[in-house]
Amino acid sequence: MSKDKVTMKLIANKLGLSINAVSIALNNKEGISERKRMEILKLADKLGYLDKFPYYKPSFANKNVCVILQSMYFKDAYFYSKILIGIEEESGINHYNVIINFYEDGNFAVPNCIENRKVSGIIIVGNIRDEYLIKIKQFNIPIVLVDHSSLLVPTDSIMSDNKLGSYIATEYLVHKGFLNIGFFGDLNYSLSINERFFGFHEALKNNMNFENSNLLNNFIADRSVLYDTEDFVINSDIDKIIEIIKQIKIIPDAFICSNDSAALHLIKALNSIGYSIPNDISIIGFDDIVLSTLISPKLTTIMVNKELMGKKAVDKLIFRMKNKEEPVENTILSVKLIERDSVAKSKEA
Repeated sequence: MSKDKVTMKLIANKLGLSINAVSIALNNKEGISERKRMEILKLADKLGYLDKFPYYKPSFANKNVCVILQSMYFKDAYFYSKILIGIEEESGINHYNVIINFYEDGNFAVPNCIENRKVSGIIIVGNIRDEYLIKIKQFNIPIVLVDHSSLLVPTDSIMSDNKLGSYIATEYLVHKGFLNIGFFGDLNYSLSINERFFGFHEALKNNMNFENSNLLNNFIADRSVLYDTEDFVINSDIDKIIEIIKQIKIIPDAFICSNDSAALHLIKALNSIGYSIPNDISIIGFDDIVLSTLISPKLTTIMVNKELMGKKAVDKLIFRMKNKEEPVENTILSVKLIERDSVAKSKEA
């Protein structure tokens, strides 16, 4: 249909509404429900009416939030999908429509809804390169990062307390008598995993007697897998994970894992080559996804309130829309250890 032929009357007829109702929605005035307003604005955008009359775009933008994340994060059905659910629910409560955009790392383009200024806020979920963030920032639309925080570009963020979580988990193992502990995860995957590794590192440093940092770093390197694992975890490639395990110089008595998915795949790989969990090796995950309670043994892990992260992101974004000059804030949400069956009662047992 030609944009030239799109009129308020056509929009009204398609929705069974009056022209007055369409006008109220387009001019962002009171007099209709928020649900009806979004229905009108969505159809107006779909039919090209907002491109024909761009001065109505702010009314549409005021009800839209753009969510951006890498495609690979969307494959994580147990962590990032829960964050998206929280974003959707809180956006709906506050009468915002969510427009989700995926991209491949190394092939980023600013979403059309941002370039055309059809959104009033942006939520970026998971890791994003600073160069991409800078491109988005140029549009001066409020942004909130979730499960990521930029060290270069000041931006509001919502994070779980990753450092404390893995510190608690590592100290928990040490207090049970485990002194041969490794880390399993991919430090290139996200800032969160780097923070979790940092907490693990600090817990070893503060609870075990290393004479210097070189000895600590060598201890970790001999017992850990720190790179090139996440693709194998995402694709459930157990054979590749087994190959990685066989390259570890010293198999530890316990692993702190970067997340529950990594922990579950590590358990499966270890079982395949003859190790019993937790009799031979104890495992602690991070995130407390649903599958943690569905495997045997049930996974000891660090609980992260994933839906709350999404909801807090929306709340922060709404605050930022109304308070653009306030200082940037990094919000850290608490975590806690969930004890289950994947850790032996004690190393001496």
